[in-house]
Order: sequence, then structure tokens, then C-alpha cells
Amino acid sequence: MSGAPDGFPDDPTVKRARQAPVTSSYAIVVVEGPDAGLEFRVDGAQPARTLIGKSPACEVRLSDPEVSRRHAAIEVVGRRLRITDLGSTNGTYVDGVAVGVAYLRGGEMLRLGGSAFRVQQEIVASTPPLPARMSFGRLLGGSPAMRRLYPLCERLAGSTVPIVIEGETGTGKEQLAEALHEQSSRADKPFVILDCTTIAPNLIESELLGHEKGAFTGAMRTREGVFERANGGTLLIDEIGDLPLELQPKLLRAIERGVITRVGGSKPVVVDVRLLAATRRDLDREVQLGRFRDDLFHRIAVARVELPPLRERDRT
Repeated sequence: MSGAPDGFPDDPTVKRARQAPVTSSYAIVVVEGPDAGLEFRVDGAQPARTLIGKSPACEVRLSDPEVSRRHAAIEVVGRRLRITDLGSTNGTYVDGVAVGVAYLRGGEMLRLGGSAFRVQQEIVASTPPLPARMSFGRLLGGSPAMRRLYPLCERLAGSTVPIVIEGETGTGKEQLAEALHEQSSRADKPFVILDCTTIAPNLIESELLGHEKGAFTGAMRTREGVFERANGGTLLIDEIGDLPLELQPKLLRAIERGVITRVGGSKPVVVDVRLLAATRRDLDREVQLGRFRDDLFHRIAVARVELPPLRERDRT
């Protein structure tokens, strides 16, 4: 047959729909420095950044003393490798030129501190077809940038790991958090939100951990904090980048131990909470600037989801 009805294989619109976007994967090898021989790969099919530095929170952890704790982030964008310096002390260089953000195609030499890396485009392959779904629970969006995220979100909903949800204001961070909860095994348990931007700094500790009657002026009764109210379910700490630095160790202890003590109290309370954190801030940068604890970031960012800006969601 020379032709076919609409919607069948000979229809050019169907052929265009089946053409998956082409992306790249990169192999990066340390060729100079204390970690010479270390090799890692960055896969364009994974919508996430890879952090390089000395911090335990980095996916690529180096021992070079001239490398910052969070030195740089790399990710595949289309067919190119994007590297972003994260405010490092000694800078990031591509072929001898200092860069803040650079796009690589393979064959370049990358230098971080006293370490040199060879960048090689490993493969060029078609990515799997985009999921047909146009939403993930409450999170809506049919652009390629959004649809690539949905399989990751589905996997994370089935886990219990802490997640950092990153994105500009208005990108749907709270909607994603609710969707993750509603599609998890904790869906019939509480979903509680603590918004760090709407609570006075002197009251955040009480909101977080609760307080006993008489713990401070105005504490007329004992009150549970968000950890207790979310017990068995999910706690979203919204805009966690605004959490005062002096309270971050207390949040870290609560996460690590699964135990809280109310303000003014002495009795430990065991809690079982799945933690989600949302932020409009670049937490990597906040850590570099000393405004967010590295050890806390390491605990909460077991998984990360970066929601694309609204301006990128119309792109095909």
C-alpha cells in the first residue's frame, strides 16, 4: 500500500512522535591529582545534576585538598555537558579558561583545584520515548521537561528516602510533595507542612518540635510540633533554605535519631516521618556561603528533584 489512514505508521505525524530526542552520555576521568584514575559517567537520560567536591553529599567525592566541599555541578543538557562552578575557592577551568558556566562537547580538559579531568562524549543514543502521561497526581504539565520527571517521581513515591524538591517560585513544589505523599504507602497518614517563610524565627523551634505548657511566655498549653503531627506520614518543610542556621542542628538530630524533645520538656518522643524539603534557593550555593549546614544537606538530599522553570515548559 502506498499510504495509510491517519494514525497508522505511514502517517508522518506518528513518525515525528516516535522520534525520541537525542541525548548524550559522558565519561569523565581524573588524569591528574590525588584521585587520578577515578572515572565516572554522566547520563543524559537522568534529569539530575551530579555534584563534584569533597563533601559526603557529592556524588563524585574527591580527596584533593584544593577542591572545595561543593566545587561544581555537571549535567547533560541536550547533547552537551554543562558544568557550573558553585562558588569554589580555587575556580573551575575548561582548557585553561576560568568559567562560571560552560557547555562541553567532549575532548576538553577540565581542572578543579589540583585535579585535571578528561571529558569524553561516550555515546550518542536516542532516549526512551517520553511518557504519555501529562501529570503526576496534583502536579500537571505536558511539556517534555515535565514528562521526563514523572518516571523518577513515580519511583520516589514508592520509596521512603528524604527528598529535596528544588525550583523557582510557582513551579509546583508543594503540589509535587503532596503527590509523592498521596501515591506512597503513607497516603492514609498525615501530610503536614511547615513553611519556614511564614513563621517568626523565634517560633520556628516550637513549630518544629512542639512545646510544653509554660515553656515560654505565651505557652498556655502543651502543643505538638510538626514532627509529632506528621507521625506515621509525611512532613514537608517548605523553603528549608530559610531555616535559621542555629536551628539546623536540632532538625538534623531529629532526622538522624527519629526522636524529638519538645521545647521546655525532657521526655523524648519517638517519631516516624518521611521527610520532604522544598526550596527556591540554590542549597549548594547556600552551603558554600555557610548559610546551610553541609551535614544537614547530606541527610535531606538523598534524592533530589529539580522542577524546570515555567519559561522552559513550553519548549519541545
